[in-house]
Amino acid sequence: MPQLSAKTQELVLRFCTDVLTEHKKHEDYYLKMEAIDIAFARYIASRDPKTGEVQGEGIDAATVHTGVFNVPSTVPPIVVSQVESMVGYLSEVFLSGSPLFPIVSNPANSQAASALEALLDNHSTLGGYPRELLIFLRDAVKYNLAALETDWSSVDQYDTLDELIMPDVPAVRETKVHFTKLRRLDLYNTVWDRNVAPGNIARDGDYAGYIEILSKPKLKRLLNKFSQEQEVQNVPQAMKSYISQDAPNYRIHPQISDYVSARKPVDGIDWAAFLGFSEEEKATGFAGNYEVFTLYARLCPDDIKFPGPKQNHPQVFKIVIVNGNIVVQVKRIISAYDYLPILFGQPQEDGLGYQTKSIAEGGIPIQQAAGTLFNIRFNSARRAVADRALYNPSVIAMKDVNSPVPAAKIPVKTNSLGNTRISDHYHSIPYDSRGTETAMQDAMAIVAFGKELSGLNNPMQGQFQKGNKSVQEWNDTMGGADARLRLPALALEYQFFAPLKEILKFNIYQYGKDSVVTSQKTGKEVAVQIAALRQQILSFRVADGYTPKSKLAGTDALIQSMTMISQNQLLAQQFGPLLPQMMLHIMQLLGIRDLPEYIPQQQESQRQEVAENPQESNWIETNEPA
Repeated sequence: MPQLSAKTQELVLRFCTDVLTEHKKHEDYYLKMEAIDIAFARYIASRDPKTGEVQGEGIDAATVHTGVFNVPSTVPPIVVSQVESMVGYLSEVFLSGSPLFPIVSNPANSQAASALEALLDNHSTLGGYPRELLIFLRDAVKYNLAALETDWSSVDQYDTLDELIMPDVPAVRETKVHFTKLRRLDLYNTVWDRNVAPGNIARDGDYAGYIEILSKPKLKRLLNKFSQEQEVQNVPQAMKSYISQDAPNYRIHPQISDYVSARKPVDGIDWAAFLGFSEEEKATGFAGNYEVFTLYARLCPDDIKFPGPKQNHPQVFKIVIVNGNIVVQVKRIISAYDYLPILFGQPQEDGLGYQTKSIAEGGIPIQQAAGTLFNIRFNSARRAVADRALYNPSVIAMKDVNSPVPAAKIPVKTNSLGNTRISDHYHSIPYDSRGTETAMQDAMAIVAFGKELSGLNNPMQGQFQKGNKSVQEWNDTMGGADARLRLPALALEYQFFAPLKEILKFNIYQYGKDSVVTSQKTGKEVAVQIAALRQQILSFRVADGYTPKSKLAGTDALIQSMTMISQNQLLAQQFGPLLPQMMLHIMQLLGIRDLPEYIPQQQESQRQEVAENPQESNWIETNEPA
């Protein structure tokens, strides 16, 4: 990449500064995410770490715990239960297939489809697609918003070769394998265009990016990667501009643990002291951390004085800034799709944008109300065991009255000359529990409201449901319950997964190279010819859990057609010879492994003869009587 002019770097830095300034104005959405995370973790901020008492809860804070009731306040797990149940359903829909993204094509292109499917499956293994997509789905259910970066990247792999001079000593060769890297983004440090609906940010948004903190080794690896691709500049200046402990644009996560404190991922290692550098040499970039801002934006090249064609047409650029003042990369992204490489998803979409509540946010008031009723019942039991009383401190010591021992022996200092009884020195105030008897029943009713709100009933959460039902009645009931859960799955399919599948496919067509991969179905090596795939680019469709192979290829209709052919004599005469090929096609779509092993040898030999003598086979087909 040619070195950018000082004017271009100045304009790029000014644009990134304006984006970060606008990003800091939207504090309300981050406060919403913090409230959701605290409720999801059932964290109580004002709890005493020693006694477990919650400050400011009236009776609970004033009551001395006794015996079996020596427990802190309880938060019922309503939010986490509903979120994880929905995440489990979505993961079963989208992430349970093998391979993760199957390829559907016509029977004539089955070999090329198998090669593309094996290549995508190899990329899924290299990039850990299921893990990143699982965290993405959890973010989408919790916050009703999630972000994922799709970047064409590379990873180093090492192959062992036989050494010619020393055959007994294997040689190691380093190669780079390119693939589409999927990375779930932390929404606390993600930047995006707020003027566009969440589901349309990648398609219509002006910018999207993220902020991260890197140590010196991590930044050096990133810059080395840019340097190998010849897309880097200002490397010495970036390495010297480290920050000590603070990153002004990075947002820390909320505190949700009683034991581990929330912190910024800053590295406290002093590399200068470790390497033995003097005070004068410490400014050479061996200490501290680096705040890296990666931004994808639609910009006209003329606006930032970037050389190239179409100066007045908005184009997608990738910009990488270190510590807010050093430009290390400005790259035009030339792709077959006009999308920002950061995809967003919003499962609960009703046209109200960011005001739409997620499942977790809708369950927060239900959890708070149920928790209040539960604690009312617990506090009532505590007061019934150790309630308020009046006592004479000159006769009974305070530590003896408030002793947490359930079978304590209390000494009483009475005057033998006085005509008093022990009951004269201690008088308990009767506790009236009226109004708290049905607290537990009321709490369970509120919990049932939460299930109605999210549509996650007991069977959907793996719990037993009372009632006698036949198998068909049970399937009908669960079908009605499943219909509501498929609404967010349908939204994610066309907001996120449909563009993602096209990006994965077109990245291979545009940037991919010929390679040899191992098919997970057959266990054999498959040679992938990118040029051959490009010629059939529109012949392949990428499936997933929501739109599986069977739905795209219409296997149900194909099976019904085979049944009709076998039952009708006229149809059997006309289409009967096609039944074996139709059956093999269905078996391939259903993902049966080692399918060629089941093909009879006679048919295999006939196929080889046809492949060797295509002209003769064409003559036979055209002259064969109907």
